[in-house]
Amino acid sequence: MANTEPLFTLKEAAKRLQLPYFQIQRAAKKGLIPSYRPFGRRPLVRISEIIAFIEASRKGGAQ
Repeated sequence: MANTEPLFTLKEAAKRLQLPYFQIQRAAKKGLIPSYRPFGRRPLVRISEIIAFIEASRKGGAQ
């Protein structure tokens, strides 16, 4: 079954998550977060996958 979560441009995702665009762009280029290029267009990302990456990279603090 296909994931029906919407895909966003890197700029849209950065705006929604209130993160700098260059951080999302760098993570996508390095392959740290999955990105999708349907029909060879600009890269798109899923918000949940960015959040999962951020959560996985958390260091210290209360869990």
